[in-house]
Amino acid sequence: MSNRYHLWVSGCQMNGSDARRLADVLDSAGMSAAENFEDAGVAILYTCSVRQSAEDRVHGQLGHLKSLKARHPDLMLCVTGCMAGVDQAELRERYPFVDLFVAPTEMESLPRLILGSTANRDACAPTSRSHGPRVPVSVGVTVIRGCDKFCSYCIVPYRRGQQRSRPEQEILEEVSSLLARGAKEIVLLGQTVDAWGRDLDPPRGLASLLREVAALPGLARLRFLTSHPNDFTPDLIEAIADVPRLCEELNLPIQAGDDEILRRMARRYTVSQYTDLVARIRATIPDIALSTDVIVGFPGETVEQFEHTLDVLRQVEFDVVHVAAYSPRPGTAAARKMVDDVPAPEKLRRLHQIEELQTALSTRKNNRLIGQEVELLVEGRQKGKWRGRTRSNKLLFLESDLNLRGELVTAVVEAAGPWSLRGRLETSAAGPLSTGSPGSR
Repeated sequence: MSNRYHLWVSGCQMNGSDARRLADVLDSAGMSAAENFEDAGVAILYTCSVRQSAEDRVHGQLGHLKSLKARHPDLMLCVTGCMAGVDQAELRERYPFVDLFVAPTEMESLPRLILGSTANRDACAPTSRSHGPRVPVSVGVTVIRGCDKFCSYCIVPYRRGQQRSRPEQEILEEVSSLLARGAKEIVLLGQTVDAWGRDLDPPRGLASLLREVAALPGLARLRFLTSHPNDFTPDLIEAIADVPRLCEELNLPIQAGDDEILRRMARRYTVSQYTDLVARIRATIPDIALSTDVIVGFPGETVEQFEHTLDVLRQVEFDVVHVAAYSPRPGTAAARKMVDDVPAPEKLRRLHQIEELQTALSTRKNNRLIGQEVELLVEGRQKGKWRGRTRSNKLLFLESDLNLRGELVTAVVEAAGPWSLRGRLETSAAGPLSTGSPGSR
């Protein structure tokens, strides 16, 4: 078997974080990454099942790998992530050529299963490393796995299991390793990241973890996602306001703007409770950027109830709205107990209506930035321009002959669209700012 591996990653940033950690372990055991499946001796697929389209992509990839496996029977194929959940019988029957199906709840065993031999087991445990390949400027770190919410439309609790927080010291060691390898921004990840620590002994809170991570040397910026409104505590608001390296940006899914639909979704909050939370956040952090998630066409959603969602979007004026049309996920409460009764064309109409509204709102918000100075963390180059993100997580492009990768710089916004900004490097500044500085408000 070739001593090379190829990782195929689909879905959320947590899959990306898990894949990066596995790559570190395999590298430390003497393996190396391959550019494609054909050059690899081990192929690992990190799968997503949040929507049917995500599962369809996985099925397509496995169809391709069936013929590759027939030509190269020594190729080890492994499927992990949400599709490889607790019930694997159907997948095993459909894809008998796959060697390993590893559920998200068993992901810590994946390196041992791949490396296999007793001689390699000391290298199998995911450990922090102060050396190794250079990492991206912005890196996600999973801090809590699984979910206990059981929203009626969501398959995640059934596939990823109950909430399990990683120990604080383990997280700090991983972040320190990433910073030593070139990371400048860390994004703490979890399905409900603001629930981190409640299952630890003794219990901890995300705000304390954020303060600990923010104090690590070499860090330029810190973010976290995704938050659940019911777990967003006052000390988190205080942390965003008080900790300079913690960016003024928050992802806070609402999912629907109608109380009856929220009840049927099992979200366990009302619209007024959500908007009151937003008001409290903005009272303390007036310039915070808010993004949210919305599902349209949930079973039983009337036109009037959908209009209530539009009303909330107009009221709150989010910076970004991620919108999806409802699709039943087998095994969820909604799929078992509710009729998917909103026609597909109507779902699409509602989705487009939200997209049109949000395009106008985002354009108006971004236009206010024209002429302003913004702090930019430059992540890399794209189509001949430097690409970076503001503290509010807005994408900005600028031109410069300097090597700006990984630098915190000051830029002046010259043009704005709904999804990105264009600017120039502030020439009055003494070149790029030091990434060792804690950032500015």
